[in-house]
Amino acid sequence: MQEQQARAAGGGQARRSARGGPYPPQEWPAPAAEPPSYGAAPSPGAAESRGRARAGGAPAAKSGNRGAVGVALVVPPLLGAAADSVIGSGPGWALAVGAVLGGGWATVLAARRRALWWVVPLPPLVVAAVTVGAGLLGESSGKTLTTDLVRWAVAGFPAMAAAECAVLAVLAVRGLAGLGRGRRGHG
Repeated sequence: MQEQQARAAGGGQARRSARGGPYPPQEWPAPAAEPPSYGAAPSPGAAESRGRARAGGAPAAKSGNRGAVGVALVVPPLLGAAADSVIGSGPGWALAVGAVLGGGWATVLAARRRALWWVVPLPPLVVAAVTVGAGLLGESSGKTLTTDLVRWAVAGFPAMAAAECAVLAVLAVRGLAGLGRGRRGHG
């Protein structure tokens, strides 16, 4: 009875945890890091370290690299649309060839720079923008703009599909090549 009263008063033996240590622990571990201070300027290397962490240890892609991928994605379809306008037809084979070349080239560049997340969905959008731009700069059918937009979308769809197929083909070839390298190393 006296032992229970002594424990209730704060004296006596301390309770033991399942591991044998005092419960609650006498010393708590120190906090790992200070909490983030909101509104303070980030350290100069913070953005670089975040970029490395996202990329799996590789340095973050530089904006000049993104520019090269963007040029590779946009310039060939523009040249194809210009060739189609010189020939005198609407969006056609030259635009489709330019879109395929641009999509494939940009995918190869983006895969080397680990920037596929923004390159893969863009080729159809680039082709749509180039088709509409070429249509607006060229002659219209004289009907409403809505009718012209529908006609340009239908004319540009094969180039959009071909560009996305080129992107998927490049990704498939790179994936198969990676599987082959992995088997050779373990065989």
